Formats: sequence, C-alpha cells, structure tokens
Amino acid sequence: MGLNLARASDPIPEAVYDCLPPRTQATKLWGLVETTTGSYLLIGAGEGETYQEVLIYLEAQAACRSLLPEDDPVLSHYIPLNLARELALQRYTQVLQEQGGRDAYQQQLTEYLTAAPDGTRSQFPEEYLWALEQLGIELPPNSYEVLR
Repeated sequence: MGLNLARASDPIPEAVYDCLPPRTQATKLWGLVETTTGSYLLIGAGEGETYQEVLIYLEAQAACRSLLPEDDPVLSHYIPLNLARELALQRYTQVLQEQGGRDAYQQQLTEYLTAAPDGTRSQFPEEYLWALEQLGIELPPNSYEVLR
C-alpha cells in the first residue's frame, strides 16, 4: 500500500464536510494519509474554543464516512496501526509548531500531567505515545495510562 502524505496546509476536500458533526463551526486538518483506495483525514472539528477529533475516510469517488466515535479516541481501532501512527505524528508535529517548539510543548505537557489531582491520569492511545516518542517528547512516569 503506497502512502501519499499531505501537508496540514492542504485544503480539506469539500466532500468531507458532509461527514463532520452538525454543530461544527471551524475545522483544522490535523493529518491526511492517502492510500490507493482513498484518504484518511484526521480533522479537528471546532465548536467555539474546543475541538473534537474526527477521523474521516474519503473514498476515491468522494463519498465519506466518519470512523471515530466520540467515546473512543483510539484511531487504530478503526484503521491500520501504521496509518494511525502517521496521522498521530502529523497531528503532534502541528501541535509542536503551534505551542512554540518541542521544548515549550514538553514543558507544558509535563506541567499538565504532573498537576493532575491524585488518582487521576491522562489517557493516550498507543499511536499517540509512539508519535510523541518520535518527536522526542517524554511523558513523566506514572502520569498517564495507555488506551488500548
């Protein structure tokens, strides 16, 4: 399977808007992987200041399907792990750029995870942990759980 990776600055294909949540006010393209059969897009669908992750499969014929339910953020439950990892890597590459670089994001994430109230830990899908590792981001031990 050949992969064609797109840049986050690429426009979101018009057909994708049919598969976004109805209350979407703004969109961000967080990742895009094209395969021989279609494209997988990881999109931030915004309502006000918050963005929900939406995984869309766009067939070559421009029909789309939403694949990621709101209550399950694990991309690899719905698409092959290599594609999930690539989308996660594209997403966190953007996050690092938006947050002022690797060191700034590392500090913000560490502070966020270590400030969590006792007994609560953030949850990360495996493909997100892999992407963070590729980018040189380290999570404090015992500050998170792996979603499988």
